Amino acid sequence: MINETRRSRLVLYAALGAFALFALAPYYWVIRTSFLTNFAAIDPATNYLPALESLTMAAYEQIWERYNFITFFKNSILVSVTATVISLFFSIPGAYAFARLDFPGRKVLFYTAVFTIMFPWIVITIPVYEVFYLLNLINTLVGVMIALSIFVLPQTIWLLQGFFRQGIPENIEEAALIDGHSELGAFLRIVLPLSAPAVGAAALFAFLTAWNNFLWVFVLTSDEEVRTATVALHYILGSDVLRQWNILMAAVVLLVAPPVVFYGLSQRYVGEGLGGM
Repeated sequence: MINETRRSRLVLYAALGAFALFALAPYYWVIRTSFLTNFAAIDPATNYLPALESLTMAAYEQIWERYNFITFFKNSILVSVTATVISLFFSIPGAYAFARLDFPGRKVLFYTAVFTIMFPWIVITIPVYEVFYLLNLINTLVGVMIALSIFVLPQTIWLLQGFFRQGIPENIEEAALIDGHSELGAFLRIVLPLSAPAVGAAALFAFLTAWNNFLWVFVLTSDEEVRTATVALHYILGSDVLRQWNILMAAVVLLVAPPVVFYGLSQRYVGEGLGGM
């Protein structure tokens, strides 16, 4: 019986190991290629574990200097952080109102917000562009921030509404009201601190959505000064007749790094927040 149990575990671990290798292989290939010379990156004779003389940081140096990636990177961070903050500023009280308050049209407004998550963005590209053109927000970082905030907002409302409804019992607020707190005071001093895990999870999803967004930045901008890294990568892809794969992979690594770091910093909150939703 013991041998059968050990054998089953070995088979399970072997299967998990094989799956992990299969899942991680593309990431390894991206990182590996980013440290290769351009010739080694396209040479079929290059090994999976390349020789030390084939490794270099030249691709990362070129992506910063030749393609002005530092400007795109700063724009991405500024736009994503601002869109996240704005969406949370409006979605926290909005989600709380949908979860706790009873007012005319509450369900209609909530389901309208949720419906926008499922609505294909490409369908409303032209109307959005015309509205932003009339407001003189084309080719501006402010316009990109507003656009991303608007389209991130329904997602954060949906996530936080579920937590306020199921994760925090109503008797906690009733006890706060009995102790002399106003409804606003109970929300700010009791409900909001208890909602930190859910807010952290919503912030992560909002940041990822804004950071990875391509469509709205591509539609609303045409100048290099206001491009984000995601859109800049599209232009880098088509910029060279002889494609430099090491530079492209270096750009991908730099593009993926901030979300990974952000997730690592907020991992504890994300786990607790999703568990309460």
